[in-house]
Amino acid sequence: MKRIWPFIKNKYLLSTLFVLSYILILHDTDILTLMNRKEKVTNLQTEIERKKKGIEDLKVSLEELDDIRSLEKYAREEHYFKKDDEDLFIFSFE
Repeated sequence: MKRIWPFIKNKYLLSTLFVLSYILILHDTDILTLMNRKEKVTNLQTEIERKKKGIEDLKVSLEELDDIRSLEKYAREEHYFKKDDEDLFIFSFE
């Protein structure tokens, strides 16, 4: 204890420890907050890339719907549209 006491009484060591603890733990931008923000940024960037790919797929689908035959096929398959003289049967294999 006698060896440690002079280090504990040292005002420079105490002030350094206080400043470091404030910066690393108590401040608004502490280590944990910065790590959480970095993780959120990474997740948001992944989501942006996924959404961009989805937009590209939708653009391709929209270009395909310019043709009347593909538009009719889309309406029949996705929204179960039918002509007046047709009967519609839906089979579910789930």
